[in-house]
Amino acid sequence: SLKILSWNCRGLGNSQTVQRLGEIHKLFSQDITFLTETKNSNDFVLCKCTSLDYPNSYLVPPTGHGAGGLALFWKQGLQIFYENKRFFATFIHADTNYVVRRQLWNELTALTLSRDAPWFVTGDFNDILNNQEKEGGRSRAEGSFVDFRSFMSECDLYDLPHTGDFLSWRGVWTEGVVRCRLDRAIANSHWFDIFHSGSVEYLKYEGSDHKPILTCFDLTRKKRKGLFRFDRRLKDNPEIQTLVDQTWKEAGTKSVQDKIALVRTAIIRWSKDQQRNSKVLIKKWKDELEQAMTKTSNDEALLNRINSDLKAAYLAEESFWKQRSRNLWLSLGDKNSGYFHAVTKGRRAKNILSVIENTEGTPMFTEKEITETIVDYFKSLFISVPGDRKQIVAEALTSKISPESNQQLINIPSGSEIHLALLAIHPDKAPGPDGFSAMC
Repeated sequence: SLKILSWNCRGLGNSQTVQRLGEIHKLFSQDITFLTETKNSNDFVLCKCTSLDYPNSYLVPPTGHGAGGLALFWKQGLQIFYENKRFFATFIHADTNYVVRRQLWNELTALTLSRDAPWFVTGDFNDILNNQEKEGGRSRAEGSFVDFRSFMSECDLYDLPHTGDFLSWRGVWTEGVVRCRLDRAIANSHWFDIFHSGSVEYLKYEGSDHKPILTCFDLTRKKRKGLFRFDRRLKDNPEIQTLVDQTWKEAGTKSVQDKIALVRTAIIRWSKDQQRNSKVLIKKWKDELEQAMTKTSNDEALLNRINSDLKAAYLAEESFWKQRSRNLWLSLGDKNSGYFHAVTKGRRAKNILSVIENTEGTPMFTEKEITETIVDYFKSLFISVPGDRKQIVAEALTSKISPESNQQLINIPSGSEIHLALLAIHPDKAPGPDGFSAMC
């Protein structure tokens, strides 16, 4: 796994700060360390960080006496690649002045619009997203959050899952003690697509009024067998209708479960053979339209047919992403495929389980550790303990259901009841274990 430490250390002239930095490195052996507000010359910073044994560094001296200073250290031969895809990382110490900070957000937004790649950002942002990321002092006006929120939204950035107290900065004002989430680690949806796990641990205060934050994620991802999900674009396809009907009839007297499994296999095989990918079809019709438009002859019938096929491919793409996003309040035909795509990526990012604590409260980050923690928990939860507790249960519970009501509840449901229950399920709700949703 790759480990990245970011810390506003508030000056390396403090021996307690240097000691804390050494303890963190000894405990986690992070691959990258980013320090802000070093408040000393480059030579002084390198001298104080000699024990970290980093062969590579990039330092920015303070802009004035006892203010600012940045230091980035990384291990020898560190490469951040996954399946030949580049990985961008940005280390931030934003200004306390909102005007200067806004300029930084604008520059970073312009930078990310010029590239389409995984992007990870960490550091001291000197801003928060809402009043829930603040404790103590006066509540901020909603308008003061616009700049940072816009930056996060326009750059498609999400907070990484975290453990520990995320109110990372502590200050004393006239209103009393104020704590805010000024430090964080964020990434865009492309990053979540490639790196399946990533989490942040907020370490304890010591040597600074900012908490160190440690980001950990695996660079290797086990290839999982994909789950079957029926593509709603195929429900009106005559070939699929014929295939399902034929497969079901050929199954004869087999059980319904076996018939569904055979239909699923047939659809998977058909999809692979036909390669029904809307993007491929869109590209195909675009290329044909370009060829038709550049011909010297004007074939209106051909152009109309190609435009019709291209429109159908766009609608199919929008239908696909609508199902993936599970947003049921928008109808098809509104040209929202980009929105549906973004919602799907956002939901995927939020659904990632990248950190979990064991029974001792120790955070686990790697896939192996998370799996073992979950297995151990359920083993201890469902372990059998010898003893007869029937009498205790009988004394503790009071019967609330009459024999007549109980008989109605345990009766086998009729065919009409099953039919009504199926019709009540929204067609776009999440599919069942067999991969088919209610619309099928």
